[in-house]
Amino acid sequence: MFDQLPDDILLSIIERADVRTIIKTSALSTRWKQLPLLLYNIDLDVDKFIPPNSSMSADEAMAILIKSMNNLFGSPQRECTIKGLTLSFCLLTDFEASLKYLLNISELVCNAVDNGKVKSVELEIKTEKPSVDYTTDDTLLHAKSVVYFFDISPSLSRCLTKLFLRTARFSEADFHQLIVSCDQLQHLSLYCCELWDSSTLKLDMPNSKLRFVSLFGCFIQTVEFICLPKLKELHCDSWPLTGTPLSFGAVPCLQELLLVCVKSIFQSGFKLTDLLRGTANVQDLTLNFQGENIWITPERKELSTTLSKITKLFLHGIYVKFNILWTMLLLEAAPSVKIFGVEVWNHPCEEGGERDGYPERTNALWDAAQMDGSILHLQLETLEFGGFDPTISEHLDFIRAVIERAPKLKSVILQDAEPCEYCESMDNPISTSRFPHNEDERSTVLKQLKAGISRPVAIVFC
Repeated sequence: MFDQLPDDILLSIIERADVRTIIKTSALSTRWKQLPLLLYNIDLDVDKFIPPNSSMSADEAMAILIKSMNNLFGSPQRECTIKGLTLSFCLLTDFEASLKYLLNISELVCNAVDNGKVKSVELEIKTEKPSVDYTTDDTLLHAKSVVYFFDISPSLSRCLTKLFLRTARFSEADFHQLIVSCDQLQHLSLYCCELWDSSTLKLDMPNSKLRFVSLFGCFIQTVEFICLPKLKELHCDSWPLTGTPLSFGAVPCLQELLLVCVKSIFQSGFKLTDLLRGTANVQDLTLNFQGENIWITPERKELSTTLSKITKLFLHGIYVKFNILWTMLLLEAAPSVKIFGVEVWNHPCEEGGERDGYPERTNALWDAAQMDGSILHLQLETLEFGGFDPTISEHLDFIRAVIERAPKLKSVILQDAEPCEYCESMDNPISTSRFPHNEDERSTVLKQLKAGISRPVAIVFC
């Protein structure tokens, strides 16, 4: 049946498969043998060459990756241009072997780019082992390998649009040169990366096309976004040091900011106004506290200016025993918010265990009594509540308070907590979800939320 399909239909089908399947399929017939050479988009991930439950080493997988790259775009028989190459490979613990593979990859990709066979590249450079298994010397070698790879791959740098780096310790000069050399780069992700000669990473690139930056667990005191004129979205997750993790200069296009962190005993809080200083157009703000203490410190008057343009505000990972009403202090300071979301963190599996490195959970700084009951949320249209539990009176009080103060509110979206295998495995009734699932339970909640409220507000159970 497949043999009767035209080439374009066959290509649309096999493009959805992984490379191992594509290569196996190409061996079925003479006609199919040419199909991989007609692909416009190719995704090569070294992990996908390792079969499930296999003892294949990373070294062996890298060798297969190189062979596949040679077959797919190193062949002189390829005539069509690859519009997008997504490539993911790993740095081996054997430094010399790793350099050999880097040289092979560089030659294949750069030749393909120079010959017009590849137009754009997305690149992920992984490590053979998890980040926690590496020493400082290992991370320095990783950075050395990455710098070497880019030094020998100028053609790749010129067409690279997406870069994901893991577990590498750079000098500030090397890292800056690496990023600047990638003048088409739009998406940058750093996972557990750091600088060995500076506590501050300065990104001053007036000609940069970077639109998205993601930082996870990077051991850097402060990342200064001095000038990134096209930056639109920024994610910062799990900063390990104290103080404000970010600062901003010229970022006129920055609209979406996501901050996620578990506050440890080594971290002090910071003012949201200090962090957002220099941003003028942020509209979508998400703060996730991962069930620990709140790491933004209270402030009132200054916030009204800082949050004046926010239209989407999400406060996630709020410990279940904290009074949720405190979040309305931030809502009061953000008059343009149309979508407001809160998410409660309720994990019985974490209760009663060791808390090494984490302080006692308390939210004494944020006092709901400071709310101004006269403030109306005039633009608010949607309230989202994750981890809703109708047996917790504060949840009901919070939702009613928002409904009463938001005359344009159209819908309240109630969601159950995200499933947790550790909580579900506990032989404990408090680990069971209390989210209303049947009609009777939902009817009871509707009556509790709408009592005395005449306006039509849709209550949606998800």
